[in-house]
Amino acid sequence: MSEDPNAPLWPPLLLTLGVLLVAAELRYQKLALSALAALVFLPTAWRLLTRRWVRGDVLRGLGAGFLASHVPLLVGACSTLDRPECRIRLCLDGLMAGAPWVPWAGVLGVLLYWAWAPPPPG
Repeated sequence: MSEDPNAPLWPPLLLTLGVLLVAAELRYQKLALSALAALVFLPTAWRLLTRRWVRGDVLRGLGAGFLASHVPLLVGACSTLDRPECRIRLCLDGLMAGAPWVPWAGVLGVLLYWAWAPPPPG
């Protein structure tokens, strides 16, 4: 049985996820943050190093990052919808709450696209 070189490595990912869940349950903050970073970094680095790059991958990845960078703003805006005064006009406190997360969400969107997106056909 031959494995697909573009398939993610499920056993290390599941093991890292297990470490993350146990560390979060036991409230070991440094271990939980390390496991979370590894959960994002390891498959991303593996895929970036083993994937055959084709034309347009960088541009599509940057587009995914641009779209992902708007998620914190959307979540912040939606968090104010339970207040009646924010239904008429947009309350900026929700947007400002999500603003510090915009660059991180953009970088995460780029990395996740490059790590998990299937190669384009052809």
